[in-house]
Amino acid sequence: MSNVQQPKSASTVFLDQPPSCLEFCPQVPDHFVIGTYLLSETKNAQDEIQQTKTGSIQLWKLDPETSSLSLVQKVSLPYAVFDLHFHPRDTDKFAIASSTGYISLFSVDRATPSIHQLWTKSVHEDPSVPALFFAWTPPKWLSSEKADGFAVTFSDGRTSVYGTTKDITEPDSITEWGTFEARQMIEVWFVALLAISNSTDTESATQSLPYIFTGNDFGSLHTRRFEVQDGDAHQDTQEQPTMNLLFEHDDRARHHTAGVTAILPLPVPSVDDTPIILTGSYDESLRVYHATRRGEVLAEQGLGGGVWRLQLLSCQELQTKHTMLVLASCMHAGTRLVRVTRVQQQDGPEDWTIEILAEFTEHESMNYASDTWKGTASSDVLCVSSSFYDRRVCVWRASV
Repeated sequence: MSNVQQPKSASTVFLDQPPSCLEFCPQVPDHFVIGTYLLSETKNAQDEIQQTKTGSIQLWKLDPETSSLSLVQKVSLPYAVFDLHFHPRDTDKFAIASSTGYISLFSVDRATPSIHQLWTKSVHEDPSVPALFFAWTPPKWLSSEKADGFAVTFSDGRTSVYGTTKDITEPDSITEWGTFEARQMIEVWFVALLAISNSTDTESATQSLPYIFTGNDFGSLHTRRFEVQDGDAHQDTQEQPTMNLLFEHDDRARHHTAGVTAILPLPVPSVDDTPIILTGSYDESLRVYHATRRGEVLAEQGLGGGVWRLQLLSCQELQTKHTMLVLASCMHAGTRLVRVTRVQQQDGPEDWTIEILAEFTEHESMNYASDTWKGTASSDVLCVSSSFYDRRVCVWRASV
């Protein structure tokens, strides 16, 4: 731990509302979008406390040379923003998950740059149930190449999949394709989608095995795998791709001693046809996790704070060695840069290690959101990280 970098902020700004999520714009690399969550309390005539949740989408510009930040645009919203992600293919668009059970789609105009709202769609029949997290479907996850969609989790324990065989900008075409009701009424903090090649059947080399991973507040990690479908059957029709559940299992909180709050599928070969993922938890640990029926922890490292979000920054493969750089938002402990290494032993098991490279600790409250500037291939990482209650956004660098 003595070689862990302790970077200092190059610049700091304070927002007008608490930041809950942020991502850099793929099409406008010097700009990033922040989602905010403001809880207001007032007393009515009967002296009862009433709560109101509002928020905003804010477009900021980073000057990578001076590390200065400037606000470009703010869009006020009548609900709080829980989550925000840019579309993995249509990269000038992003969507947010809200406190009222809505998903809203926005576009970023590269010429201006500016944000424009395209649609808002209810994804839960009860507007008092927040949508906590959502994930876009990755390539080949759905059986139709024309299909697009997302999975979303809720505070009542439900996980749903919504999709369309038309353009994602057409809200009326987006329908519910599958819903998995809660076995327990508890927050599902995270959902991750993964499509891996079916390597056991040479005739099905182009097919993928679709997975959904979810983590809940009780510390359980739930795995669902779906049947491989014939994608050609849907290419020239408007029929929705089928989602036939092949199997599902829950590790019953055997390995996480608190809520599972982050899940990151890793770009490494599966073991016994079962994926390897990273998990983050309130219990402050980062784990390399083999997602078998009972689950198996392959490596574990305490990060000093609840591991709220994980982002894969890079992955290098050299013969039998994979090296992955991961950014972790660690709630009350700030931000971490972590190296995760996999070495395939000759005629033996895999060896996994987790190494903390840098710790940024200037945040004075919950670090829920961080991201890195993608404008250069420099060995330095230029990071923007935030903290909730003190409304702080910091820019800092670390060498990797």
